[in-house]
Amino acid sequence: MTANWIKYFEKKIKLLNPTDVEHRDTEYRLSRTYYFQESYLTVDFSDSNTVNKVELGTYKIGKFSDYKILFDNNAPNFTKVKQRLFEIDENENYVLTYDKANVENLNGFLDNLFTKGWKEEIISFKGFEYLIKVEINKTSYRIELKSDAEQDVPMLTDFLERKISVLWKNLGINSGNISKEKLIVKPLIKNVVQHRV
Repeated sequence: MTANWIKYFEKKIKLLNPTDVEHRDTEYRLSRTYYFQESYLTVDFSDSNTVNKVELGTYKIGKFSDYKILFDNNAPNFTKVKQRLFEIDENENYVLTYDKANVENLNGFLDNLFTKGWKEEIISFKGFEYLIKVEINKTSYRIELKSDAEQDVPMLTDFLERKISVLWKNLGINSGNISKEKLIVKPLIKNVVQHRV
């Protein structure tokens, strides 16, 4: 086992040949973003023995995907998929202290994505994205995108209005206004056994 989370990620990511690495270090937090051909991995640390958040998604021409795949201690397969929002995304379920059990759990989460990849489908209505579907290892996640207004000043009726809007857009009579963009994120590694850290 490696000595701490920073060394763990240095060793694990080196084998994946990232196209770029971005370091952000402040007085209170460290972060690393590793870029690959069509995806990224961001890790936020509070110190070398504590990870605050592990996040993956797609990246294209300077733009991150509108969703993110998060390591979550309380989610099935430790996997949570949610919209990228304005809100500060801190959750105690994302936090990992450095120990053998957490290393194994994170290995399983990352190796699943690194060896199998995932699929995304972005659905737009009249050119505006409103729904994203993500498939990871035959498990589907559906994200009904919140508008900027709903994120900024949420109202009690926003959830219901969003549900009705999605249902209406998905009706057959609107099929001419619907467009779909699909992306298959390719595996980064072929054999997980050789890449355990």
